[in-house]
Amino acid sequence: MATIKVDCIAYPAAPEDVFKRGEKILHEKLPALKFETSKANPEILFILTGGSEYEAKMVVDNLKYVLILAMNENNSYAAATEIKAYCNQNNIVSILINIDTEENLSRLIEYYLCSKQAISKIKKYKLGLLGNISKWLIASDIQGNVLKSKFDIELVKIDWESHEQYSEFEINNQFITHFNNSDGIDLKDSSKVYNLIEHIINDNKLDAITVECFPMVREHAVTACLALSKLNNDLFPAGCEGDLTAITGMIIAKELVGQVPWMANLVSINKNTVFLAHCTIATNLVSKYKIATHFETNSGTAVQGIFEANEITIFRFDKNLEKAFIGTGIVTSKPDRSDACRTQIEVELPNNSIELLNEQPLGNHHLILPGRFKDILEFFCKLKQIKVI
Repeated sequence: MATIKVDCIAYPAAPEDVFKRGEKILHEKLPALKFETSKANPEILFILTGGSEYEAKMVVDNLKYVLILAMNENNSYAAATEIKAYCNQNNIVSILINIDTEENLSRLIEYYLCSKQAISKIKKYKLGLLGNISKWLIASDIQGNVLKSKFDIELVKIDWESHEQYSEFEINNQFITHFNNSDGIDLKDSSKVYNLIEHIINDNKLDAITVECFPMVREHAVTACLALSKLNNDLFPAGCEGDLTAITGMIIAKELVGQVPWMANLVSINKNTVFLAHCTIATNLVSKYKIATHFETNSGTAVQGIFEANEITIFRFDKNLEKAFIGTGIVTSKPDRSDACRTQIEVELPNNSIELLNEQPLGNHHLILPGRFKDILEFFCKLKQIKVI
């Protein structure tokens, strides 16, 4: 981890010994982290004493996010609560941590720095909506101004008609060889769809894309499932059905934990488990797979894989980016049902998660990450003032 800039703040004209003691405490509490004291764009404020509130104000007025560390001695925490209240009143996003009582101090600081870095990267994103949001996604149509105000993501709407037909593109043999295709299914059209989408990405200088794919399936009996799988496998966030809520979560996960999640339908909820399925998934998330047809239309190509991980994190935002569902679970089975999308998992979740998905669903599509990332996702939401339900 890089060196962390910390501004140690005390009452006016405090003696040098106060600051030396503060640095010593930091090294004792956080021996694994590297610090340097800095007044220029600090990432963390360490409140050393009472009477430091105005000095802290002069710093936080120039910050958008701030992590405030405080302790029990010398009225440090008392002063920090005043500073935190000032931040709240002035829309400065702040998190206050008592280093004398927090057991996971190092981890929270890592989450903070990681979240800040992710936020910085996300705000440079240019997201393409190819086609329209699918008509059935009546709870997932994030407005462009919401994306801009919450994450500074630029939304670009692109008409299918503004580009050539997929059939006019060359066959992509490199794309074809990416897929394990032991049954010898013809992937030429799928490779042309990939070339079309890649062309649109490059032409519009996109950092992520969501595709309204059903019109192409209905008109030409070809799908984008494999193209989206390949893009996600290459860590390029690419979603289907024009779902802007899902692709936003995919972007955040990619920048926060380094993995593009699987976007899946919430097919059913049982007493202790949920059943999830979809026709596209990054091949690096499955242990093995075969090429199948798209479930709803029985045409084109799709990925029918065996999900590799046994522990997962499942999450989703609402269309206003004000709420999030985040849960962790255990994959109890990896079915092969004929009445659902091609890649399928059944996941055991805690009772409270089951209840939330039953009573307060934020929508259909949920995002699946292999591993346990609940804590860092919750911290990110706290920093972005998104309520975890």
